Amino acid sequence: MSRPWPGAIRKATFGLAAVLLLFSLALAQEKVLRILEAEKLELRQEGGEEVYVLTGNPVRLERDGEAIEAGRATYFRTRKLLFLSEGVRYRDREGRLVEAEELQIDLSDESFDALEVRIEAKDLLLTGPLCQRVAGAILLENGYATPCASCDQEVPDYAFRAREIVLYPGDRVVARGVVVLVQEKPVLELPVLLLFLSERRPRFEVGQDEGGFYLKAALPYVANFGLGFTLLSYYQGRGYGFGFDHYGTGEAEERYFFLHTPPDTFQYRGEYALKRQGFSLSALVERDDTREKLTRFRLEALLPGTPTPQDWRYALRLEGFLDHDESTPPPRTLQRLPELEVQSPTFREGPFSLQAGLTVGRYLAETNPLNRSARALGPYAEAGRALFAHAESLVLAPWPGATLRGENRFRGFYYTTQNPDGEHERQVDWSTRLAFRQALGGVSLEAGYLRSVQEGESPFRFDALPQRRTHQATLGLGFQERPLALSLKGGWDLEKEAYLPLEAEARLQDRGYGLLLSHKRDLEEGPLETRLEGSLTPYPFALRTSLRYDHQKALFDPLLLQGAYALPAGSLNLAHRHGLNGEGALETSLTLAYREGPNAYTLQARRDWPKDTLQASGQAILGPQSLSLQATLDPTALAYQAGFRSGSAPGPLLDLLLSGRYREGFRETNLRLGLIQALPEVGFRLSANLHLPEVEDGGVYLKDATFSGGVELWRPVPADEAGEGAIPGLSLSGAFTYTRQPQRPEGYTLALRGFGPTLTFVGRENTKLHLAALLTQNLPGTPLKPKFLLTLDRCCWAMRFTLDATKNEVRLAFLYGGQAAEVLMDEEGVRLGGLP
Repeated sequence: MSRPWPGAIRKATFGLAAVLLLFSLALAQEKVLRILEAEKLELRQEGGEEVYVLTGNPVRLERDGEAIEAGRATYFRTRKLLFLSEGVRYRDREGRLVEAEELQIDLSDESFDALEVRIEAKDLLLTGPLCQRVAGAILLENGYATPCASCDQEVPDYAFRAREIVLYPGDRVVARGVVVLVQEKPVLELPVLLLFLSERRPRFEVGQDEGGFYLKAALPYVANFGLGFTLLSYYQGRGYGFGFDHYGTGEAEERYFFLHTPPDTFQYRGEYALKRQGFSLSALVERDDTREKLTRFRLEALLPGTPTPQDWRYALRLEGFLDHDESTPPPRTLQRLPELEVQSPTFREGPFSLQAGLTVGRYLAETNPLNRSARALGPYAEAGRALFAHAESLVLAPWPGATLRGENRFRGFYYTTQNPDGEHERQVDWSTRLAFRQALGGVSLEAGYLRSVQEGESPFRFDALPQRRTHQATLGLGFQERPLALSLKGGWDLEKEAYLPLEAEARLQDRGYGLLLSHKRDLEEGPLETRLEGSLTPYPFALRTSLRYDHQKALFDPLLLQGAYALPAGSLNLAHRHGLNGEGALETSLTLAYREGPNAYTLQARRDWPKDTLQASGQAILGPQSLSLQATLDPTALAYQAGFRSGSAPGPLLDLLLSGRYREGFRETNLRLGLIQALPEVGFRLSANLHLPEVEDGGVYLKDATFSGGVELWRPVPADEAGEGAIPGLSLSGAFTYTRQPQRPEGYTLALRGFGPTLTFVGRENTKLHLAALLTQNLPGTPLKPKFLLTLDRCCWAMRFTLDATKNEVRLAFLYGGQAAEVLMDEEGVRLGGLP
C-alpha cells in the first residue's frame, strides 16, 4: 500500500450517528451507498486517493435495493471500489445471497469478484473457490451446485460439479464440463447442462389416453446463440410431435417457441425486442391452432429508439394475420401492410412554432357502412392511405396589455379508393383559431375567429370522421373590479350568415358570498335563457341555490336549494329540488357523515315526492366490523337489506346480508352468506343463499352454495424413531356449486370441478407421498369418474402418476428442481392449503 498522509493515519471512533453522518457526506456525490450500522470509521489518503475503512460486528450497508454485511468494508472513492472481508453476506436485487471470505464490488458497473463463495439462488446452492459477476451474470469456476441443499437430505439426491457455471439474470443456469452426481457419486459426464429455476423446468411424461400410448419430453440444450428446450413427443397410432422453446442470451430479448402435434396442429410464437438510444425494434409472430387457425404478426421499428424533442422521428409498423382455415370467416381487425410514419420536431422561431408529420400505409380493415362506395367493396376491404398533418401556433404581445394568439391544425386523409364520380376519396380535419385580447385596467376587449371543418368520406370505419363545419367571429367586452365582474359576448356566424346568441353575465364574488346572473339572447328570435346562482358560505355553514328559465319553452328548470354544515369530524348536507311549473316538490335528500377515531358513521335519505317513495341507508364502521341498513318504502311495500361484515385480510372475512320485502307479511326473504380466508394453510371463498320463511313459503332451506379454494384439515405427522405413530395429513381442494332444483327427482344439482381430498404421508428426510382423488362432473345422474393422482415429492425432484377415469387416461410425469411437486400437482388442480 502507498504511504498515508504525512503525520500518520487519522483515526476516530464514533457512535453510529456520527459514522452515518460523516460517511454519507463523503459519499454524497455518488448517492448510491448508505450505511445502516458500523462501529469505527478510518479515513486515509493512499496514492492521492481517499480511502474509507469501516469496521463493525458487522458493518451493514445498503445500495439501491442490495444489502451488504461484512466485518470490514474499505471504499476507494476515486476508483469506486468497495472491498469487503470477514464473513461477507451480499444479497442482490434478485434476492440471491452471496457469502464469501472476500468480495470486491466495482460500483461503476456493478461487477464483483469473490473468493471461497457460497451462493443461494432460487432453490439452488452453488459453491466454489472463485466467482465473478459481469453484466448481470455470475460466473463460478470449478463450482459445485445442487437444488437439494434445503431439503433436509443427509446426502443430496443429485448435484453436479462443473468446470464453469454461469448464473444468468432470471435464475437460468448454464454449466459446462459437467459431472452429474447421484448421492454424491459420479454417474454421468456431460459437455453442457441447463437449469431453469424461475421459468419452465425440464420434464418427462408418459401415459395412455383414449388414442393409445404417448410420450412427451422437454430436453434442455445450450448453444452459442442461446438456450432452451427441445420438445419431443410420440402418440401411438397418431404420429410424432416436435418443437423447441428457445431463449436468446444476447442484448435483445428473444424467445422462440414452436410445437407441432399430430395430425396437423401447430403452435408457435416468436418474440424479439431490441431497444437502443438510436434504434428500437420489436416483433411478434404467433399461432395457436387450439384456439384459432391464424398466424398473427406485428412489427414496429422506431428511429431513434429513445427520441428527444429535437429529433426527427421515423416509425415502420407491420401488423396483420394469415388465415389458415378458409372455412371460417377471418376476424375484421385492422391490418397495417405496412405503415410508415415520419414526424418532425417542433420548429420554433421567436413566437412562431411548426410541427408536421406524414403517415402512409396500406390497410385492410372493416369498411365504413355510411360510405356508399365503401359498402360496394364489402364488409372488409383493402386500400392505401396517406395522412398528412401539420400544426402551427403564434403568440405575440405587441404592446402592454395586448395578447395575440393564433393556432392552425390540419389533418388530411387521402385514399386510393374512388367515389362514384371517379374522384379519389379524402377526408379533411382543419381548424384555425385566432384570438386577440386587450386589457386596460379592469376593462378588457376580446376578439376571436374560428373556422373548423371536418368533411369528406373514408372507406374505413376506424378513421371515419363525423361531418362538421363551424365558421364564426366573436367579440367580447369585460370589466372586473373585485368583487364585481361583468362580461358581454356576441358574434357573427359566417357559415349561416346570422348573429350568434348574445351572452351577458354579471358576477359578484367575494369571501363568504357569491351571486351570478347570466342571460343569453338571440338577436332575431328574442331571449333564450336566464340563469341565476347564489351562495352564502359563512363557516361552518354553506348555502347555495340555482335557477334557470328557458324563454323559448316558457319553463323553469327545477329550483335547487342546498345547505351544508361542517361538523368537527364530519359533514351534514341537505338538498331539495322544487318544480316551479306546477310540479311542486320533486326530491329531497339528506346526507350525514361522521368519523371518530377508527369508527365512521354515514346516513343517507332520499324522498322522491312524485313517486311517493322514501329511500334510507345507514352504515356504521366499528373497526374491523361494520353494520349497514337499507330500506325503500313505496305505496305498495317496504324493501329492506341489513348487512354485517367482520374481519380483515388475510381473514376470515365474514359477510352477511338479509334482504326481502314486506307487503302484508314478509316476502322474498333471503340470507346471503360470504366467507373468505387467505392463509397458507387455509385459503377459500364460500358463498351461499339461505331461504327464510315468507308468506308463500314457510320453509327454511339452502337455495345455492359455491366453494372454491383449498383447506388443510390437518398436517401430516411423521413416524417416530421406532417407525410408529405416523398420521397422514388431509386437505380438501377444488370447487363445487350446489343448486336447489325442486323439479328434479333428487331435488338438487351438484357441479364439481377438480374437487376432492388429498392424503399426505411423510417419511424419512421429509419425503412426501400425496394421494389425491378429484372429481370433475355434474351430479347426480352420472356415475362417479374420479381422477387419481399419486405424487412422490423428494423436494428437489418429483414424480407424478395420474389415472383419469373420465378421459380413460394414464400418465407418468417426472420433474426436477425446487418445488417440483407443487408444479406437478398445480397442473392437475391440487392445492394442499390456501396460498401457494
